[in-house]
Amino acid sequence: MQKKNMITFKRRITLRKLKLFNLTLLFTLIVMGFSTFILQGTSSAATSYLMDTKKEYTYSIYNENKKDSKEYVTATFIGKKNEGNLWFFKGKNYILHELYLQDEESLKVGDPFEDGILYKELVFPLIEGKKWDAGDGETYKIVSLSNTVKTPAGTFSTVEVDYDNKTATSYYAPGVGLVKYRDIEGNVMELVKSKDLHYGRVLIKQQGVKLYTPKGTVQRALKKGEGLKIFKEDATSYDVGAGYYVKKSKETLFYTGFIYSPEQTMDIFAPNSTVHRKARIGETIRVYGFKDGNFLVGGGYYIPADYHIRFDR
Repeated sequence: MQKKNMITFKRRITLRKLKLFNLTLLFTLIVMGFSTFILQGTSSAATSYLMDTKKEYTYSIYNENKKDSKEYVTATFIGKKNEGNLWFFKGKNYILHELYLQDEESLKVGDPFEDGILYKELVFPLIEGKKWDAGDGETYKIVSLSNTVKTPAGTFSTVEVDYDNKTATSYYAPGVGLVKYRDIEGNVMELVKSKDLHYGRVLIKQQGVKLYTPKGTVQRALKKGEGLKIFKEDATSYDVGAGYYVKKSKETLFYTGFIYSPEQTMDIFAPNSTVHRKARIGETIRVYGFKDGNFLVGGGYYIPADYHIRFDR
């Protein structure tokens, strides 16, 4: 089994390397979303700092002192786990799973698979000068409630938070979460963009199913086995982008995406919770939903989410 590399950036996280390489930039991933609220005075838990589950986020990570160090990471929502939101972060050289939960007390983030410990990223109400223990011995402090920060994704009015006597600083915007991070070594993480994410696909089960234009005319006949991205739906059809649609019928099937593992086999469990078979390394499995920490793969069969499993919509 591949080893976990426990590292410290602004807190301890689990980083899964995809291949052997020289990792020059360590980073942590905090909740994102999008909003344009301006902070004044204090902020309570009524303001969400969770990522928008209907969007895909892109972040850049780099070191200000090293040329050509910039890399990009995308984040995709998987589903609910232990009342929190499970997100999958993927870059060229690593993957990361994080669980995010916001309640009346705080915004928490942690490892979704191992120890169940969630660290306090923000504590409510947000008050300038407020300090707290994140849960791992690190002290966080709110420095400002109105610091304007520019990123490639836009300009945000943010809460400025320092960690362990200014070894690192993060900037949070309400409805967005972390928009920028910088530590004393020049490591930076910042929001680049977000976009509406297709939340599933429609599988064409029969040759000749029609794809319609926004005007209702036939664009073309689809092939059996095609899988088109779905951006929204109504009672009778799936919108597959730009107003084009496929009518719902017994010849179409909704699914959320795919999972696979390039590192090891995946156990596929039967409805009675016994192992049905092992999916081969690299084998792609279609997913129809996510529940109780498991990918639902049809007919009551499921695969538990784990570090080594990649998820693509």
